[in-house]
Amino acid sequence: MKRPLCFISLIITAIVFIYLEFSVSTLTNYSPVAEDGSFIEMTGIVSEKEVRLGLTGEEVLVIYLIPSDRLKGNFKYVECYLENDGFKPSVGEMVSLGGKVSAFSSPRNPGEFDSRLYYSSLKIAYRLYNARIYASDGKRDFIKENLYRLRRFLEYILDNRLDKNDSSIMKAVLLGDKAFMDDEVKELYKNSGIMHVLAVSGLHISILGMGVYKLLKKLKLPMVLGTSISIAIMFLYGSMCGLSTSAFRAICMFVVMILSKVLGRTYDVLSALALSELLLIFDQPLYLYNSGFLFSFAAVVAIALIKPNLFSQNDGKRLRKMRFVDDKKDGFIKRYADKTMESMKVGICVTIMTLPVYVSFYYTFPIYSFFLNIVVLPLMEPLMILGIILLLTGCIAYFLLSIVSMALLGMGVGIFVDIEAFLIHVILKIYSTLCLGTGILPGKILYLGHSQKWKIVLYYVLMALIIIFPKVKINNKVLRYRYCGKWLVLISATVILLYKNLPDLQISMIDVGQGDSILLRTHHETILIDGGSTSKKKVGKYSIIPYLSYEGIGKLDAVVITHEDLDHISGILEIFDLVKKDDFVINNLILPDVYKLCRKKGYLELEEAAKELGIPVSYISCGEKIAFKDLELTCLNPQKDMTVEGANEYSTVLYLKYGQFKALFTGDVEGKGQEHLVADIKKDKAEYEDLTLLKVAHHGSRYTTDTEFVELLSPKVACISCGEGNSYGHPHAELLERLKNSGTRIYRTDESGNITVKINGNKMNIRAFLD
Repeated sequence: MKRPLCFISLIITAIVFIYLEFSVSTLTNYSPVAEDGSFIEMTGIVSEKEVRLGLTGEEVLVIYLIPSDRLKGNFKYVECYLENDGFKPSVGEMVSLGGKVSAFSSPRNPGEFDSRLYYSSLKIAYRLYNARIYASDGKRDFIKENLYRLRRFLEYILDNRLDKNDSSIMKAVLLGDKAFMDDEVKELYKNSGIMHVLAVSGLHISILGMGVYKLLKKLKLPMVLGTSISIAIMFLYGSMCGLSTSAFRAICMFVVMILSKVLGRTYDVLSALALSELLLIFDQPLYLYNSGFLFSFAAVVAIALIKPNLFSQNDGKRLRKMRFVDDKKDGFIKRYADKTMESMKVGICVTIMTLPVYVSFYYTFPIYSFFLNIVVLPLMEPLMILGIILLLTGCIAYFLLSIVSMALLGMGVGIFVDIEAFLIHVILKIYSTLCLGTGILPGKILYLGHSQKWKIVLYYVLMALIIIFPKVKINNKVLRYRYCGKWLVLISATVILLYKNLPDLQISMIDVGQGDSILLRTHHETILIDGGSTSKKKVGKYSIIPYLSYEGIGKLDAVVITHEDLDHISGILEIFDLVKKDDFVINNLILPDVYKLCRKKGYLELEEAAKELGIPVSYISCGEKIAFKDLELTCLNPQKDMTVEGANEYSTVLYLKYGQFKALFTGDVEGKGQEHLVADIKKDKAEYEDLTLLKVAHHGSRYTTDTEFVELLSPKVACISCGEGNSYGHPHAELLERLKNSGTRIYRTDESGNITVKINGNKMNIRAFLD
């Protein structure tokens, strides 16, 4: 069998994937010995350490402790953030310490970052904050500790030779340390689709590893010795940079490649890739749920398998050998055009193989990244080489300065380093300019949304068909997939992957903690009612926007604000930030039409921000309708120019009727607003009774949704949005009792997370995310 290791790798990966589908929650579930925020003490060995920036910009030492009492399952480390004024241990040192426990959380909405799964894949059980070391044995791991010190020394050189922004980027490029990068720069690179340039991967190992190997070969060292030194240096470099999955994959493939030279065997890139993949998933099966792991391996498969089968491979060497003496060599423009075309082919194939990763983890795709990478990737090699030279000359200058005075030091090294710094600055400036340039172009982000796992599996099965069956015989003629079949399979696979079978109506109560946010969606419209929280920081960035992306929504036809309290608007202001960057579209902001003196700070802030962004602002009051193609909402509160003492009283109340389905969205309505609402419902009791779904007002407060109100509506389902363990005690027991007595089925975000109701014809399906 050709490439048996690849076949074995596929079978084992499939088995591990199926196993994870049934057991991932067990593998990632680790409960610390104490509750969040409580203080605990432990003893263990410092396995690794790194420096990160704290909230105020100060450097914080983070150590990864292997506890003396073995952790359960496949967990190995406890991540400890040390106090700045405490003892700083060495790697390999046995220490006793104490700190405040912080467990990693699971997502409460589809699309949210799963920190528990991510840290489980790194074998980190939980985290300690403000940790202080009480005692240590003074021992250390000589190799690991000195690798840490070397990394810090190289970072010191970068800080001294480059400006702050360039240095932070080069720390990531050369040393795999993104901790010092500005959040805006990270976001810029991520949104532009060039975040991969900051990962230590194949290019680093190719330049460094092969450079060292060729140098040792020129020094006439015995092949076995030169090979051993090259491998050792690469593993030390990878360990210094954190040995990510992409770095391990590249180093493993490098080792296989140079060992094949020593043994006189043919190097096969796919077999080397399979070996590295097996080693990684044997060590940690959860890597199959790690986006970095998937991107790294998918990219190599794309270049090695997809590209040769989608594009004809011109035998350039053969053509060059057939040239006549008088033939002119290809000019610079022709060579550059060929390289550009080759980069485009690679880009297309990498996109094809990594598209399922985008729809599994990010739900969006930066459209212009394809063109950006045509410029960015060719500049990576000179950037890497310049960075290495800068570090080498910086080390030389440092050690010379430690031996002789500045006056005796020649100018050559200083000038050379300045030139390197200047060229690095130019390349990084090109990167940032290109990113900013594409950032102002329209439609730069494609909202793909999520895809079910069966679609992803089918997509890769169809990709395998392109690879396995390169030719098909029809009527004794050979029809190449390149001309028809392969591209037809590819288009079909993409349509299957991205096609969304939407329900007639979908209502999603997003879990925003102590706050409100409800998404209404039909085949043609998307409406968001509120979006804020007082218990979750940056709820827009970390909960609402990820959920909208998960649903493939990059445009809201309307945002309805029930009232101006922070727990209803804080996330909307963060969505406005996306609108400002042209990453999102809001067609209309709808505010309650109340007396102007009742419009306080939050109301005016939203109104002003929308106008500055060019978002049309509308005002709604009782009796008015919000009409769309598939949907119509009737406003039942507030009364026009209503005057109230508190914002809750003028909360916008919306009534939705879709076939036999009836829903009432009540905001935080209470007091005068609830009295007026009850009076209106009584006037047309037949319209509102036997309500299908009630969004319970004010997070389930006892002061709303009284017995009379419940009896008038007789809701079949009640949804309550409230924060887990909130200080208000929402939902109150009295309110829950009233709903239970009416036979209402209750769903709560504090217990169930995101609650999604899907309507198809006369059928209703309710899904609680955490259930």
